[in-house]
Amino acid sequence: MFGILFSLIFLIAAIWGGHDLYVRWQEKRLVRRAMFDIEHGNERDASLAARSILEMKPSSARAARIMAQLAERGGERSALDWRRKVMQLDPHSVDDALALVRCAVQFSDIPAAELTLVAVDENSRNTASYHEASALVAQFKHQDEKAEAEWNEALRLRPDDKSFQLQLGMLRLRANEPKRRAAGEAMLTALRSDLAERSAATRALINTGVRRKEDPRKLMELARELQAYPEATWNDRFVYLDFLHGLQDPQFSAYLTELEKTAPNKASSLAALLSWMAMNNLSLLALDYSKSLPAESLRNWPVPLALADAYVRLRDWQNLEAGTAKANWGRFEFLRHAYLARALREQDKPAAAEHEWSAAVKAATSSESLVLLIQPVSEWGWENETTDLLWALSKRPEKQKDAFVALYQHYAKTMDTQGLYRVLVHLSELDSTNLNIQNNLAQVSLLLNANLEKARRSAADVYHKSPTNPAYMTTYAYSLLTQGNAKEALRIMSSLSEEQLSDPTIGAYYGICLAELRDEKARDFLKAGQQAMLLPEEKKLIDKALASLDSAPRP
Repeated sequence: MFGILFSLIFLIAAIWGGHDLYVRWQEKRLVRRAMFDIEHGNERDASLAARSILEMKPSSARAARIMAQLAERGGERSALDWRRKVMQLDPHSVDDALALVRCAVQFSDIPAAELTLVAVDENSRNTASYHEASALVAQFKHQDEKAEAEWNEALRLRPDDKSFQLQLGMLRLRANEPKRRAAGEAMLTALRSDLAERSAATRALINTGVRRKEDPRKLMELARELQAYPEATWNDRFVYLDFLHGLQDPQFSAYLTELEKTAPNKASSLAALLSWMAMNNLSLLALDYSKSLPAESLRNWPVPLALADAYVRLRDWQNLEAGTAKANWGRFEFLRHAYLARALREQDKPAAAEHEWSAAVKAATSSESLVLLIQPVSEWGWENETTDLLWALSKRPEKQKDAFVALYQHYAKTMDTQGLYRVLVHLSELDSTNLNIQNNLAQVSLLLNANLEKARRSAADVYHKSPTNPAYMTTYAYSLLTQGNAKEALRIMSSLSEEQLSDPTIGAYYGICLAELRDEKARDFLKAGQQAMLLPEEKKLIDKALASLDSAPRP
């Protein structure tokens, strides 16, 4: 019996150990395969390999790193979740912590980046990678002096790193001081002889030149060199095409023809070319060109979407309907329904259009599909449909913050105070440490007489945390005014500079405070506020203040 028991235990141990060895072998094999696929641009197979590892071994930090890398490349915010998972699996890895910082900066989550930086052990901070991450955070916060100091320190520790030189050169190129700008231009010009960095350096020089309205012929020459690099992207080719088109250069037609010959080799390139032509008022030319292509090329995604956009720009609703009514866009069927709804609505077929729109919304079952659907619908000016989609997107945790930010921008543009209040309540719950959000919520709450006690506490708290911020001072002053303390409100507003008060969105509140004390100086500020982009409730406050001045007894 003892022998049988011992043999059974040994057998179980052998099986368990063998399984563990098999899993580790498979993990190593699939990681190598995924890295090979990433290097060769096969991101789909790399993702499948990483997911296979996670099915066998959910605690695989290496597979989670691959998923994070793929999400970062695709611009997906889920990369942050994968980076956090890696940190949970390997909490002592400084490299993974700094990768999380870089990822957080990429997706504008600066609080997460700063918290991660602070948590890095003091002994691990004297590294080039740490100073690189610190520089990226400082750049995002527009702390250019700190960012430059961090890049310089990173270069001191790793002087041959061309990517650090590139970042420092780009930072200096954006500076207002001529000497720093010239130094940045010199650094980037030198990097144009480096095979690894020449494309990024040339792009930076072109983009800055366009922004500063430099000689377009000089910039076109840079673009010509950029598109000739073997590593040039299709976007680089379109930059050169933009210059040729904008300057009416004789080479435009020949270069466009050259792109037309090579574009059909890849569906994404063909779609990009058709889209460029449509956006540059060449939709008819794009459609004529498409007629010369094989039918199979036109069915490959995303070419059908580019063709649909061309019909929209031409307002050719009949052909848009014909091209989308019986087509099959695979997993992008929700977009086909949306474009068909647009064609039917423009032809005054409301019932059929509503049916197709309902089908589009129903088929958009993921956050990614909602994002893709929002883009064309917002461009079409379908405001109600856009806000409905954004509220639906706000229920998806991975896209929640992005949806609320877009909703805030929409309601601010349309001056919808109630909509702003709804969004700010959610944003304040998601990011309770963001003073701008807390201040804006307090201001809107005061304007709507909603949850006044909490709004007043919040206005006071934000003001005391940053007592020199003009926006926070204005909200706190108005909070005091709603409590009948006009003198203290005016005292706070009077501490603002003339330049700050010249901003009509701030000066209007100064005028309101002055008017409460019957001070005639209020009129100029109030009249300037009438011309500003203010919320309806703020306009009413201005009208009320002017009326009180008009009704005040003359001395």
